[in-house]
Amino acid sequence: MKKNWVKVVRVGVFAICLVGLSLASFAQKPKKEKDKAKEKNKNTAENVFAPSGEQSKSESEYYLVEAMKFYIIDDYEKALEHFQKALVLSSGSAAIHYKLGETYYKLKNYPQAASHAQEALNLDKTNKYYYILLASVQLAQQKPDDAVRTYQSLIDSKVGNPEYYYEIAQIHLRQENFGKAIDALDKLEVAWGLNENVSLQKQKIYYQNKQFDKAIAEGQKLVQAFPEEPRYVITLAELLIANNRSSEALTMLETAAGNQSYDPRVYLLLAQLYRNQGNFDKSISYLKIAFQNPELAIEDKINWLAGMLQSNEAGSRTDNLIELAQSIAKTHPENAKAYIVLADALLLTDDKPRVLANYLEAVRRDNSQAEVWQRILALEADMRQLDSLTKHAEQALEIFPNQALFWMYNGLGWLGKRNYSKAVESFEEGKRLAFNNTNLLNDFNTRLGDSYNGLKQYPESDAAYEAVLKNDPNNAIVLNNYSYFLALRKEKLDLAKQLAERLVSLHPENPTFLDTYGWVLYIAKDYKKSRKYLEKAVQSTTAGGTIIEHYGDVLYQLGEEQSAIEQWQKAKKLGGTTQLIDKKIADKKLYE
Repeated sequence: MKKNWVKVVRVGVFAICLVGLSLASFAQKPKKEKDKAKEKNKNTAENVFAPSGEQSKSESEYYLVEAMKFYIIDDYEKALEHFQKALVLSSGSAAIHYKLGETYYKLKNYPQAASHAQEALNLDKTNKYYYILLASVQLAQQKPDDAVRTYQSLIDSKVGNPEYYYEIAQIHLRQENFGKAIDALDKLEVAWGLNENVSLQKQKIYYQNKQFDKAIAEGQKLVQAFPEEPRYVITLAELLIANNRSSEALTMLETAAGNQSYDPRVYLLLAQLYRNQGNFDKSISYLKIAFQNPELAIEDKINWLAGMLQSNEAGSRTDNLIELAQSIAKTHPENAKAYIVLADALLLTDDKPRVLANYLEAVRRDNSQAEVWQRILALEADMRQLDSLTKHAEQALEIFPNQALFWMYNGLGWLGKRNYSKAVESFEEGKRLAFNNTNLLNDFNTRLGDSYNGLKQYPESDAAYEAVLKNDPNNAIVLNNYSYFLALRKEKLDLAKQLAERLVSLHPENPTFLDTYGWVLYIAKDYKKSRKYLEKAVQSTTAGGTIIEHYGDVLYQLGEEQSAIEQWQKAKKLGGTTQLIDKKIADKKLYE
């Protein structure tokens, strides 16, 4: 509060000083006029009780000072009251009329504002601010023609100058009188010579009115006058390109691009033009120059590269894209976005470790982007990096504790490590957060079914699987896992057969699902039917050791011992078998 008060006092003192200066304009009248006034007052009966000249001046100054105090704190009604009292004592003061005009203007009483502004100007035509106030009031009154005349009067006066042609031009622009706006700007240009703001304003007007040749001509004037200024080159090039004069733009940009320290946007435009022509090698070469410049905003670089990554255009070779992405990381080494786009580019190589390393580099610099954490966790889950998966999922959860998906990845890490208790904790928390997302809820219940089964908490496991099937009766993962685990437990075998049968009817060529159904039938001692599905499963080129071992088991049960031993031996070479495989082969006997 103290600071604000001091500021008000300082502003007030400054304003009061200005008022004092203004008072001088009416207080110091010629001596002869003062004498005449005194004489008149002496001889006029109605002025017998009027205050002396000095007293009147003093009172007027007092009211002015008080008025300014209220004006400064935006109490315009009280300011108005005091300005009016000052005017009664100094009716011929242009300064007081001006302040009254300003105050009425603030109060949106435009007729009174106009009257006092005009009176101030009538009394003193040597103060430019009186013209400006009157013009402002006239614009507020929706009298643009009057405002133009007022500004023209200011220009023609001793205190005016051609800069006010710019104000006249703006008035004409607001009225969409573009021809008169151009005329005003032309007059300003005649007075000042070539000026950037004037030329750019004219260029904009011409462009909006589809007078493209004139807009281009204005741009050419600026380029010729200031050839070292890249902004003018770029603006003109964009105009030329927009009007199908790309060859002219290309020539001009090539000339400007002689120095590689030039504005990098020039090289971006060149890259765009050559890409449009299908000359991708040249386009890439100019992009590389632009990308090496740290002054080019990283957002511009990323937008360019993202467009190339999303498109399959010719010339977007993987090595070029990665080189451009590496250039971004080199010129913006502290910006997380640089490593994100580099990782995105590296996805084209399927080099998952390098992709992951750059996403991790990004979160070291900025860990606030949930999407990047999601990509990290998805990669680690895919690569079965279970220790990293649980570690990074927990780091992500410290920042985003309400992100259900991060609880899913955390649970998957613990499930993969067979720490079923921790997996259940994560999946249950994620499930709580995913209550309104049916698909995600199904995923959590699926994993809870697996985890509770690992804990041998079978009622909870079955309930979780049943919750999924209620929402999604054909969920392949649940049909597979639920039926398989029931078979291993030798429980609810009729239900297990129903689930597995439905599974293979939906996916008749999937070797894993065929194996599951075959194994359920095996546990149910339906060996002939089991052989049918397991035999079909092993014919797949992707059949692993588990499937082939199962096939050997069913052959043994059907009395084909030698064939069974051959299948067990094949399964052992592939891996993924039970711990009994060696004993089966050695003893030539089935163990379960």
